[in-house]
Amino acid sequence: MKFRFEKYLISTLILFVCASGTVAHHAASAFDHNASTQRTGTVTQFIYRNPHLIINMDVDIDNGDTELWKIEGQNIATLRANGFNRDSVEVGDKISVKMHPLKSGNPGGLLQGLIGANGASYSMDGSGTGGLEQQEPARQAAPGLIAYVAPPAGETLQMREEKTRPAQLPIISEGLTAGDNSSTGITAGALDPENLARQRPTAPFDLTGVWQYRGEDGFRANYGSYEFKPMPELTPDAKEYYALYQATAESGERFDDPARECYPTGMPRIMTRYGALSMMQYPTAIFMLSRLSNEYRVVYLDGRDPVPDSDLDRNWGGESLGRWEGKTLIIETTGFTGEKRTIQAGVRSSEQLKIIERYTVINDGNTLAMEFTMTDPETWIGEWKHTKFRDRILRSDVKEANCIPADNLALPGA
Repeated sequence: MKFRFEKYLISTLILFVCASGTVAHHAASAFDHNASTQRTGTVTQFIYRNPHLIINMDVDIDNGDTELWKIEGQNIATLRANGFNRDSVEVGDKISVKMHPLKSGNPGGLLQGLIGANGASYSMDGSGTGGLEQQEPARQAAPGLIAYVAPPAGETLQMREEKTRPAQLPIISEGLTAGDNSSTGITAGALDPENLARQRPTAPFDLTGVWQYRGEDGFRANYGSYEFKPMPELTPDAKEYYALYQATAESGERFDDPARECYPTGMPRIMTRYGALSMMQYPTAIFMLSRLSNEYRVVYLDGRDPVPDSDLDRNWGGESLGRWEGKTLIIETTGFTGEKRTIQAGVRSSEQLKIIERYTVINDGNTLAMEFTMTDPETWIGEWKHTKFRDRILRSDVKEANCIPADNLALPGA
């Protein structure tokens, strides 16, 4: 069975830029940083999201076959700062790359430079690609491979702090620091003191606290509990997939759910699942932490513009921008990935998904009414609307809840 959703698995490209010598965080010791190799191939897959990009490409080999090369690169903020975005390369492009090879000798490496199908070149160390023949200066070794050397005798903590202190404090982000995201350097951070200090109208309600989902379990047939009922008319592909879910579930087998593989559940599921949800509200943003696999969400309230699509880190939670209209909080969320994500059992979604939430509080501020309006023309026809509730709960905290693949595989029927 073919589903158009799978094409959204493919995003964009890898670039590894940084004169400071930082490397991608996944097993940096696996690469030979004293060697470089060059390959030309056809792009088969791009994953364009933080914490780093990944590129797969088919490379022709001597016997007429192809060999799959898997290449790791840097985070989106670093890419954007060096002129690279999700529009720079497409699946099917023939590109040339320079990389630090894997020590194992397997086909793969850590990206150093790239020349796209249109001839545009991207250097990872600022020296230019020069046909990819140049060697990049040696990078710092991974900390785990550096032997311990005692600091100077008599060095105090104050002396250590002074010699390692950044040149400027506070640090002004350019989107290159570990932990930065694609919007960094474009606008003030939600928690920047200057942003928090700006005069804004007082919010009509404060969601700071812990909120428990109201499942309405005695009325599942009416309201769907944690699912959205009634469902809209599905598109043909989506209808076929949903029929497969029903047949599989009715047979007693567990059906495909990316969350069982520990993919993020994302929006809207984190808002409509059992378990506590903690919220911390500031004038500039609302930060949420869900007990559902420790998932994080932020709703920006500071009037920022959406991240341009070419720089967007598409993910499971999307990009949420909120505004106040009277006593209602309006949240528009877009920028979703189409990879391995579901709205509910048997209903997948695509990159075209858009969710508008309208939040109001009732019962003296102790109940949050969440009205959802969802559109995804690739999956269903028109608008999908529903309202859910969360109730404030006291003497409660959100505890750690991890998704462990091995644990999930141990479940009955997995």
